[in-house]
Amino acid sequence: MDVLLNITGIARSDTEDVSESLVRGQYYKKDDDYYLFYDGVDDETPQLITHHRIIVREGKRVEVQRTGAIRTTMIIVPGELNQCNYSTPYGVLLLDFWGVSLSVEEREFGVRIEMEYEIRIDNLVVSHNTLILDATAVPEEMTEA
Repeated sequence: MDVLLNITGIARSDTEDVSESLVRGQYYKKDDDYYLFYDGVDDETPQLITHHRIIVREGKRVEVQRTGAIRTTMIIVPGELNQCNYSTPYGVLLLDFWGVSLSVEEREFGVRIEMEYEIRIDNLVVSHNTLILDATAVPEEMTEA
């Protein structure tokens, strides 16, 4: 289904940084897994496009795969530490992701996924993060264009 995806990211370290964006994407559910697909554009370099594939497996594990300008597969599982190579146009960082919580709320016309996790480097917490993905069906008047 075509969806409008409201993405809210909150990163807390010494300060709190909140980012919000609204993009069009695709959503579907198969068995107990949820799938979201969308493209993101970097604010500073709009010619760089990153393709996102988010899979929530059985409501217990989130896989965030990015390809394009940024390449990475981030895995969030509450109570688990997962490592990933976070590739950017500027280089590769080795990051650890500690899953804090995950909630999935299925709706008649979409899904809301909220996850909390810590980013760690060399066992030091560099930020505590919240990511909220709120997908709702694209209104009919927007699909006719």
